[in-house]
Amino acid sequence: METNFLQLNFAQLNRLYPYFLLLDENLNIVQMGEVLKTLYGDYIGENFTDHFERFDQEDMDNLIFLGRDTALRIKNVDGKVLGKWEEISAQKSFLFAGEKFLRNNNQELMTANTVNEKPSDIKELFLANMSHEIRTPMNAIISMAGQLSKTKLTEEQDYYLQTIQTASTNLLGIIDDILDLSKIEAGKVELEHIGFNLPVVLSKVTQLMRDQAEKKGLEIDFILPEDIDIAPVLIGDPLRINQVVMNLLSNAIKFTEKGFVSLTAAVLKEDQGSQEIKILVKDSGIGMAPEFVNRLFDNFSQENESVSRKHGGTGLGMSISQKLVKQMGGHFDVKSERGAGSEISFIVKLQKGTDIHLPDDVIVTQNEELFAGRKILVVDDNETNRLVASAILLNYGAQVLNAEHGEMALDMVKDEVYDIILMDIQMPVMDGYETTSILRQQGYPGTIIALTASVVAGERERCIAAGMDDYLTKPINEELLIKVIDSWMKKKPIHIPEPELTQPLYSLEGLRIISKGREDFVTKMIELFCGQVPDTLNHLNACFRENDLPQVSKLAHKLKSTIDHLEIKSIQRTIRSIEALNEDGSGAELHSMIEEVNRVLNQVMDELQAEIQKRNG
Repeated sequence: METNFLQLNFAQLNRLYPYFLLLDENLNIVQMGEVLKTLYGDYIGENFTDHFERFDQEDMDNLIFLGRDTALRIKNVDGKVLGKWEEISAQKSFLFAGEKFLRNNNQELMTANTVNEKPSDIKELFLANMSHEIRTPMNAIISMAGQLSKTKLTEEQDYYLQTIQTASTNLLGIIDDILDLSKIEAGKVELEHIGFNLPVVLSKVTQLMRDQAEKKGLEIDFILPEDIDIAPVLIGDPLRINQVVMNLLSNAIKFTEKGFVSLTAAVLKEDQGSQEIKILVKDSGIGMAPEFVNRLFDNFSQENESVSRKHGGTGLGMSISQKLVKQMGGHFDVKSERGAGSEISFIVKLQKGTDIHLPDDVIVTQNEELFAGRKILVVDDNETNRLVASAILLNYGAQVLNAEHGEMALDMVKDEVYDIILMDIQMPVMDGYETTSILRQQGYPGTIIALTASVVAGERERCIAAGMDDYLTKPINEELLIKVIDSWMKKKPIHIPEPELTQPLYSLEGLRIISKGREDFVTKMIELFCGQVPDTLNHLNACFRENDLPQVSKLAHKLKSTIDHLEIKSIQRTIRSIEALNEDGSGAELHSMIEEVNRVLNQVMDELQAEIQKRNG
């Protein structure tokens, strides 16, 4: 089956053709595969023929070279790239789908370095691409499950939802483990040095694991001896300490069928500026054989196949934990006996701090007025990602508009500034880096935040260098997203526009963008709206009179996309409130909302009917 190159984004091209070259109609180099870019990235923007062996111009004009296996010789370099040429547009733009890099002795070059081989670079690139492809659907699963959890559910539905959330979180944890291992081995994990309260961290992680333990009938406790005086503020990386302790507790619960799991901490040594802390997890589980204790910290280590089948896991948790503790300057101590449980501890030396070292603890609660009057543009080629971000932001009162790629975003910001632009990175047509760079060159002053599934090392720095203000990863953490957006909005004075008495009820700009300027398409969409909405409204009113609330919710959902496409902003939040209704809601309030939707949509239809007559006249 032939590859449809028009449908491939850069991540997919990188995965299929790590040495690809993209040329414009003048044979200038537009883009390269990540591996080739590390070798010859400075060639981008220059002409292909200046750096690569020239093709016969007659063949190039007649396109007889397309689809044939061929080799590119790189000038002044001992090697060649193997692949095929493909034409990817009517303007004769070309893609060289490079698959291999061979030295002149025909030895395949598998690295991104012409002198020293670095297989870790290739592995990291592969893992980053894999993570991106997995995180994109995971973003939808986790985020939409979070939105669903805010609605009224039956006990059975709530159980199903919790199962989805647990399974998706576990899968994300496996992905993060693999990426963590790769980053640690490459020396690319940077530890934080901030103030934190260790007993609070340990208490919270115990609480998180309590449900898992109690489901197995186990006692789980965090015990801090009364005579232990841990400093109220220590300086270190509480997130990584939390990660290590959570892994120890998870293993203890996993391998304990009855009895207890306990967590404790002690001060081994202390001086004026630091404390040496021992954190211990103890259980009454199955224990370990001496020979396995010796390889406990090996990558992918499992005691035997039966353990892996029964208890699951990747065998990476302890390896990652040991590497993190070692980077903190600490070490592990393991005591275990088959059938008699285990005691696993790690010892780290932490500096003492004061209250000024503690980060601000901001708690975000849902507030429908938090972003009221603020306009946010979501730029993402994935429809589900746009839906997820919009669903979250609308709950906080924002006006949300969407763009499917960078070129569309550039068109949308020509006439107005958005309070926030959430920018995906890997998109067709124009990616997030190029879009941001053009916006900044044009003097766009608004805040741009990267929102991406790419977690490769250095991605944040690359986004900031391109002109973005901040960086967030998918799956979306709602609390963090709102916190970051709120912090950037507070840095800008709130501009409250003067009331516009003649503000339009709707806008056709969204339809024009979708149709790429085809007015005949816009006319058909208007006619479709005027033909379908009256029946939907009649059905909605009838279901409300019959108190058929589930059907009312479904019909509101149906109207929602139409209202968004026409940018009928006055009822965007109203229709979502109707969609999210539950049986405990006020009948009078629902009646008022449905009346408002009827009034506004009937007024919109009157104006659109006049628009149709004008267009067809």
